[in-house]
Amino acid sequence: MVNQVVLLAGGKGTRMRELTETIPKPMVKIGELPVLEHLINVFETFKNFSYLVATGYKKEFIDDHFKDFDNVKTIFTGDETNTGGRVYKLKDNLEDVFIVTYGDGLANVNISELIKFHNSHNKIGTISVTNPISRFGLVEFDGDNIVKQFVEKPKLEGFVNIGFMVFKKEILNYLDDESTLETSPLINLSNDSELVAYTHDGYFEPMDTYREFIQLNKYWESGNPPWMDF
Repeated sequence: MVNQVVLLAGGKGTRMRELTETIPKPMVKIGELPVLEHLINVFETFKNFSYLVATGYKKEFIDDHFKDFDNVKTIFTGDETNTGGRVYKLKDNLEDVFIVTYGDGLANVNISELIKFHNSHNKIGTISVTNPISRFGLVEFDGDNIVKQFVEKPKLEGFVNIGFMVFKKEILNYLDDESTLETSPLINLSNDSELVAYTHDGYFEPMDTYREFIQLNKYWESGNPPWMDF
């Protein structure tokens, strides 16, 4: 049974400095709600989870916003701590199995299917992966340089980790308080054949740049945001 979600919300968001100079990136608003609350709403579509929010930079904004949420607990994990270190610092609050994701990336991942996939493989870790969409359209032409067609922002070959990870508590054996989750811990899990990949074919978008912030708000204003399209 998976009942707990860890939300990594401690980063500074330096590539969005115009928005994150005064607030942490997970509190940047999409419509009327911070992106972190949109992310919680994705999970709540499937069941009532409990949430551990690993805070850092300007934590007081997250603490204040969620202070009246009965199912959300914020824990300060350091201003400069890396992702794996933040999970490690939550060790006394973690359940036997839990989800970890980034507090600034939205996706319509089927959480029920993700958990079912994780349970069926009996490994320490599961990561969600997808084929990223190119930021640019492609031009295809023949050997004589005659343009044959334009392809509008196709999906690229290969997969990227989009968060929405499920771990047994044994992941702590691969972490310390200085770990970056995406490097040695996941590599070592893979080397031990303790990591599997759940393929997500739907929508995913991180909010890493101002351009993505604008795009997410356009989706929200449309009345049909793709991260809620299950």
